[in-house]
Amino acid sequence: MTKRFLLLLLLLLPQLALAADDPRMQVEVLADSNKDITAEYLHANIRKAADMALPQLWRRVVLQSAQKQIPKRVKAVQFLQRVLPTANGVNVEFNQRRVISFLKKNKIPHLADLPAWNLSVQISNASGRSMPQSAAMLKNRAGSTGKIWGYAIDGAQESLVLHWRWLDSRKITLSVRGTSRLGEYSETRTVGSGDPFRQLRPWLSEVLLKARDAYASNAIVTKAAPTSTAATATGMTPSAQQEPIILSIERQASLPEQVLFEEELRRDPRIIDFSLRQVNRDGQQYRLLLKGSDNQWLVQWFKRRGLTLTSTIEGWVAR
Repeated sequence: MTKRFLLLLLLLLPQLALAADDPRMQVEVLADSNKDITAEYLHANIRKAADMALPQLWRRVVLQSAQKQIPKRVKAVQFLQRVLPTANGVNVEFNQRRVISFLKKNKIPHLADLPAWNLSVQISNASGRSMPQSAAMLKNRAGSTGKIWGYAIDGAQESLVLHWRWLDSRKITLSVRGTSRLGEYSETRTVGSGDPFRQLRPWLSEVLLKARDAYASNAIVTKAAPTSTAATATGMTPSAQQEPIILSIERQASLPEQVLFEEELRRDPRIIDFSLRQVNRDGQQYRLLLKGSDNQWLVQWFKRRGLTLTSTIEGWVAR
């Protein structure tokens, strides 16, 4: 019996090591009372639990701009390695070899390995003094979002240094340095007044996602264009030349909810480009470039998600 167990263990070691080496392959699915999904239901419905975990796996492994290329009717069970029950749900583990093989076969740009850097976050006020507390909060935020988007910020050989410096009460310059594939660049934006952490956290997520996507197969890194004001994009309705519109989202949400909400909007085929413009005390402001001149579908899109979209002189506001 002992020899059989040892033989089985030796056969399974490569698979176990593969799952342990790449945390992206492990997705926790929790019970949700709002959707009448209990832990007992997840324990009894392994295939359903795996299907629920699959979108999170794709967010971690597939290039942001390539999410729309994923076939819609893909069964998670073909990638499944094992499912472990927990008190509040299940832990789903996917087989990395089968996942990457599927993406290669379908020519979907992906991240074969976990992107990782030694992340350094620095913030200076207009007087040049360091703001270590806000910087530490941003780095903690980066660690939390890394679990959602599939990257690591500690223990790697490559470095990624982000230095925000206030030029005055509203203008901020970001300097990106280091040895990561993102490269080095700088840009300036205008933000509203308020807590530095809240002002900079969407910008942080945007930069880290660009750094992550730089490691994808067939990836082409697009650096943000320098800008000093959010007023450069004007108008509520795109013209025939597809001028961008400005969307302000005034909504309190948890980090996972915010990430899922923004990703769902970004993946809509009617949107050509969706990027962060600025941060203020009420929320975030985005730049949207739509396919075609019709923008009225946005009203219904937000209504189905419990938000009211109204037009203003500066653009659209979702509350």
